[in-house]
Amino acid sequence: MPQYPVPDRLHINPVQHCATIAVTQDVITGASWPQFAQPDQALRNGTLTFVKANDRTYAITCQHVIEHYRKVVAASADTASHSMRTMLNGFHIVQDRFIQPTAQFGDTAPDIAIREINPDHVAHIGKVPIDLDALSGAPPDIRHAYAVGFPEQLKYHKHDDKPGYRVSMPNVVIVAELPAVPTRRFAMFSELDTPPHDIDYSGMSGGPIFWTTNDTYGLLGIIYEGGPGQQADTIYVYGELATPELVRSWIGQCPPNR
Repeated sequence: MPQYPVPDRLHINPVQHCATIAVTQDVITGASWPQFAQPDQALRNGTLTFVKANDRTYAITCQHVIEHYRKVVAASADTASHSMRTMLNGFHIVQDRFIQPTAQFGDTAPDIAIREINPDHVAHIGKVPIDLDALSGAPPDIRHAYAVGFPEQLKYHKHDDKPGYRVSMPNVVIVAELPAVPTRRFAMFSELDTPPHDIDYSGMSGGPIFWTTNDTYGLLGIIYEGGPGQQADTIYVYGELATPELVRSWIGQCPPNR
């Protein structure tokens, strides 16, 4: 597989700007007494990407991730049955204040959901929002992209010294070729040195796609689909374009955080 330039600060911590967002039952009622629930294998998760602009912080994921959560709640007939949580011992709730941005002229509505979020929440789970005010556009000679997310099939229970378990969610990084700097929805494909083992990469939806050089990187897109290719040693990722200018247009449609 070709080697692509990636700056050290992104290579060392590829998930510094994103976290998993897991649909979680709030309380386990089948036990002898009610217990707070951890995210489990039966419910879906996605990825949450954090950005900031004009000193305000926002969370971005895919609209289909939010729609899945809403369907789970509707099916339960109890609006307090489930929540969406970021993964720090499973208890940090992200309330459903997401909106889907309107489509650009001539395009379909993006598979994007966005809301303003408390920056203290982002800091508390050890994440740093991408600073749109400090980003430039992708260099015109960029021919690769760097995608990050949390495939739900890698979710597992991690037992520790305390009673019960914590849920661990490993991340996956995909570096792949681009035919050109994208101007709308785009695809990236990669040949892998080690073929994936029964991973469909669902759960990466909402993760960031970066352009990278040896020294710097910037936001290029948001993952809305990923999976193994037709050949055993290939993988593909589909991305919604998410340049700083476009993300600012989504931000402009967000109601103030309350």
